[in-house]
Amino acid sequence: MLRTDNFSSLPRVGAGTRSHRSGASIAKRSRTARNDAVLVLEKRFGYFPQSFQWRGHTHHVQAVERTWTKMGRVAQLCFRVRCQEGVFDLTQNAKTNIWSLAVVQLN
Repeated sequence: MLRTDNFSSLPRVGAGTRSHRSGASIAKRSRTARNDAVLVLEKRFGYFPQSFQWRGHTHHVQAVERTWTKMGRVAQLCFRVRCQEGVFDLTQNAKTNIWSLAVVQLN
């Protein structure tokens, strides 16, 4: 038989189980850009980003490593590009033609 009189002393499910990130990971996360605005200056074949301006610096794309499409309310074209400065994910909003950048790896 199941006794329920001891259940009141048990903690709620999920209570006190939230993970806490260390201060180092929070600081690192704030330094890496996520969805920063970027200006694409030049495209290769009228499609692939060839150069872009981010935070006042011009970056030249050495290679486009991957392309994919995110489907949602608005389609987004995504490009993983390698530059001398690092690896970035460039995302183009297909409706508004606004580009954003996420840092994958800085050199």
